[in-house]
Amino acid sequence: MQTSFFELWRQFWAHDKTSDSVKVALALGGVVWLCLTLDRPEWLIGPILGVIAAALAETEDRPLGRLLAVLVTLSCFAATAFSVRLLFAWPWFFVCGLLLSTFGFVMLGAISERYARVASASLILGIYAMLSASRPGQELAPIWHEPLQLLAGAAWYEGISLVWVLAFAARPARQILASVYLGLASYLALKAKLLEPIPGRHPDALRLALAEHNSLLVQRMNRARQVLLGWMKDGQPRPRSARFLKWYFLAQDIHERASSSHQSYTELSRVFARSDILFRCAHLMSLQGEACAKLARAIALDKYFNYGRDSLPALDELGAALSHVQASTETDWRRNADPVADLTRNLTTIDRQLSNAGNPDALLQTDDTTLRDSNPASLREALQRIRMQFTPKSGRFRHGLRLSLALAAGYGLLHLLNLPQGYWVMLTTVFVLQPTYSDTWKRLGQRVSGTLLGLLGGWAFLHLFPQDEAQLGLAVASGVAFFFWRADRYMLATASITVLVLLCFNQLGSSYALIWPRLLDTVLGALLAGGAVALILPDWQGRRLHLAMSKTLSRSSTYLNEVLAQYNNGKDDHLGYRIARRDAHNADAELSLTLSAMLGEPDQHRLTPEQAFHFLTASHTLLAYISALGAHREKISQWQHGQLVAEAGRQACDCLAKLATAFEQRQVVTAEALPLPSLTALDEIPSDTPPQERRIIRQLALVSHLLPELAAVSANMWGESGASR
Repeated sequence: MQTSFFELWRQFWAHDKTSDSVKVALALGGVVWLCLTLDRPEWLIGPILGVIAAALAETEDRPLGRLLAVLVTLSCFAATAFSVRLLFAWPWFFVCGLLLSTFGFVMLGAISERYARVASASLILGIYAMLSASRPGQELAPIWHEPLQLLAGAAWYEGISLVWVLAFAARPARQILASVYLGLASYLALKAKLLEPIPGRHPDALRLALAEHNSLLVQRMNRARQVLLGWMKDGQPRPRSARFLKWYFLAQDIHERASSSHQSYTELSRVFARSDILFRCAHLMSLQGEACAKLARAIALDKYFNYGRDSLPALDELGAALSHVQASTETDWRRNADPVADLTRNLTTIDRQLSNAGNPDALLQTDDTTLRDSNPASLREALQRIRMQFTPKSGRFRHGLRLSLALAAGYGLLHLLNLPQGYWVMLTTVFVLQPTYSDTWKRLGQRVSGTLLGLLGGWAFLHLFPQDEAQLGLAVASGVAFFFWRADRYMLATASITVLVLLCFNQLGSSYALIWPRLLDTVLGALLAGGAVALILPDWQGRRLHLAMSKTLSRSSTYLNEVLAQYNNGKDDHLGYRIARRDAHNADAELSLTLSAMLGEPDQHRLTPEQAFHFLTASHTLLAYISALGAHREKISQWQHGQLVAEAGRQACDCLAKLATAFEQRQVVTAEALPLPSLTALDEIPSDTPPQERRIIRQLALVSHLLPELAAVSANMWGESGASR
């Protein structure tokens, strides 16, 4: 039983939300304990709201970075809270300040993610200051009263956060790397299903799911890069963090190999329908996915990762199956032996890499360990980023304008209707209004449903637990639940924060009077957000989908060019190559997100969904073909068909660039207008050609076969048949 309890504790400790939950529990528990000890229930609301705002502003950092973030956060909080109280009694000055500060906070987020979080939390804290200053039955307190209470709660949480970072400095890096490997595990499991040879199956649904999984994995890898940048000094890893960087580069390499495609899966399923070789490939890939999940757990728990020997029989059987295919006299088998051999080589390399993952020092280290830093290097660069966003074409500019006008409308509405707790209208608008229409309306439904659920739950708790101590304990638990669920279950998070508010206000004797106004204010605030995103400079994703398509093709062209250059000089994961690879995957992820957002918009603002999905699967397949070239990079000293490869590669890149321009300008481009490489020359390569050259030529042929399919999408979308769309 002790072993079982210890294992459960380790699993709890390894969970990615444990840190936030424990810190919030300590902060809220400390506030509640102090108020109970001093018998000052009127001190409860302000510090708790300050704790929540500070927790919303937090980002992953090392101790020094966290200290600087704390200073910036508290400075912004102080300026916001005191500004609200100074202007609170002057409505016209207040609404002018509200418009300018809201727009300014949104634009401040253009600098970096850290500033975006701080700016958003500062705006929320400003509305908390309004709520604290306008409680029913309370006279307006001195100007310093509410700001100091909010800042006390924020400073208390930030103090806990600093101590936590000092005690567990490596935890953010471990958690984000663990999430990357969990994403890899899911991606490998899905790719294994795609490899299963089921004749007649249309793999489009699986390919689409694979593209969506790739989008989530790329987002996690981007977050990992940002966290690991905090572990760098002058662009180089610190001694203690070298293993984290090696795990990150290993994940990048496995991702490139896992996303590779050496032949059409439909063709492979047809050819090897009566062979077990693809099943063996899928089985080995499934085992490697399970190993990635185990590695994620080992990294999170700081335990040794033992890959084991389960994959050795699978490797041996796969090698035997490959030898059988290569020795066969069947024409289709011999023609497709090279793609299967390359797939086997990829899986063998992944297996070897995972076998060394338990000892990061044994992993190969790239000479160039520089990570691309997306944070501004100077104040001038930060200001330049903000200036670049000052255009109606910018999504951030539009969102800032929508949010500031919606909050001003909410402020006018609460005065016009004389709403007793009308600042909940504005708070709801801040949380519901998102940059895109689909995200806003999704959040709208979750917010209203969660508020209703929370009000019912809070009403029940007030009746079942009339004791103050029990109610405050439930309030702390509700606050922890809010942060536990806010990222992926927003309705439950909203219900939790609603319960917290009701239980805290009950200590002041005003909880029952808050139930119906809170529901009404939530509905009004949500409708304001929904109206703003639809009517004020609407940023319909369907109208910018063509730009995401263009970016995908352009980034793929750059990636292909970088990959082909490596075959002349040898494999080198330098920063330029990694940037090109990551940009291509980022563009693919952005296309997937844009398409998902478009599907939640009204029909009149959409492009044809079928064609958009077709483009997504085709562009992801294109990226897979290029990734296969990247996975097998090796220097070729003596070329037999060097001129053919160079010319075909240049033409393929030119075709992708031309397609990118056509999609950007919404123009139709036909296959005949593309400078396609000579398919006859690519397909008819002498059998004595070295395997490295055959691989390059085969992958370029696959890319070339895909280009007319991509061109056909432009004709279907913007040709005569698609002009009405």
